[in-house]
Amino acid sequence: MKIDKAFLIGIYWGRESREFFEESINELEALAKTANVYVKDIFIQNLTKPNTRTYINKGKLKEIRNKAKRAKINTLIFNNNLTPSQSRNLANISHCNIVDRTELILDIFAKHARTKQAKLQVELAQLEYAYTKLKRKWKHLSRIQGGIGFRGPGETQIEVDRREIQVRTTSLKKKLENIEQISQTKRKRRKNYTSIALIGYTNAGKTTLFNKLTNEKRYTADKLFATLDAKTRSLVNSHNEEIVITDTIGFIRKLPHRLIKSFHSTLLEVLEADLLLNVIDVSHPHIFDLIKSVANVLEEIGAETKNVLMIFNKIDKMNGTQYKFLKKKLMINYPDSVFISAKNSQGVDKLNNKIDEFITRSKKTVIFEVPVELPKLLSFIHENGDIVSEKYEKKANINILKVKIHRQYIQTIKKQIKDFKLNKYINK
Repeated sequence: MKIDKAFLIGIYWGRESREFFEESINELEALAKTANVYVKDIFIQNLTKPNTRTYINKGKLKEIRNKAKRAKINTLIFNNNLTPSQSRNLANISHCNIVDRTELILDIFAKHARTKQAKLQVELAQLEYAYTKLKRKWKHLSRIQGGIGFRGPGETQIEVDRREIQVRTTSLKKKLENIEQISQTKRKRRKNYTSIALIGYTNAGKTTLFNKLTNEKRYTADKLFATLDAKTRSLVNSHNEEIVITDTIGFIRKLPHRLIKSFHSTLLEVLEADLLLNVIDVSHPHIFDLIKSVANVLEEIGAETKNVLMIFNKIDKMNGTQYKFLKKKLMINYPDSVFISAKNSQGVDKLNNKIDEFITRSKKTVIFEVPVELPKLLSFIHENGDIVSEKYEKKANINILKVKIHRQYIQTIKKQIKDFKLNKYINK
């Protein structure tokens, strides 16, 4: 496999803490590694604000250009997103391929997409981003040779490229809509079960935990975005209740908005889940920054009010007084959290108990008076609830059930009973 060589470039202008900035540079290096890029050197420049024309100052750019020429480097990767004019000017001066943070992440997603849906989602995000930039390296989707009437009077090549992108994005959106309809049908079938979604920062160990909980063998690796496609499996808990669990896409600091938009159908698994398991790498040096980043993404997709159980993973990497102090602090901030090692199963039993506790808390004991004319509703209650007591009231011709059932079903059942009684009264 060919390994590309590149320089990483970032500027610090005091908008964030130095520690946060250095972490973002380290993350950029990890992203480059995931994209199979060998990082030859890293350049940092302190500025009051980015240069509007070239992002970094021209003097620094010339220094980088000369070093790149000597080291035979032809790719420069920038820690932030660049404007189209910045990308163009940087390419003209450095004679290198210019890649910004979003383009790097999109490249990784393109390599790791496995399902048809994920591939379409990534291509859509790439095209929408390319539309705003249209760099010289743009490759036409399906170049029409000699197409009469294709190019309008005085139309530039960029306008032709933009139209090609618009046609392709429209096609992709239609295909994704069809796939999303199928996914919605599948989710409707799972409505009768408690649904759990694994979320968290990329490389926190979500997929390893998913494999442990479901006895799956999904691909795992110590790299960012090792798995990209959402996967759902069902399992039966210790109380013989069926639940469904989904492994979702990993989050990341500065997650491109276009990716969130393109992966809307995948993120619906998060929005519709009854419980989110937020998997956090407890061994990460900036753990609280990661927690904040995940919270920001949840807020952006409208899932900030969901039930969340904090799972502090990779405790096998931790020991000593420092870990005890960190654990104490985390338990104060997140008293209902669980500390585990998905790798060696430590603490997983406790996690399963927490999930069972949530399911139990999600149920409420209620009394339903079900008319005998509603046998399907009666069967539904039996299938989805724990019957505490049941008796038949001959005079009223109803079944009186005391049942422990998920709160999500209560209003639906009551409405069916009310509608039946109302229709019966009207038709008298």
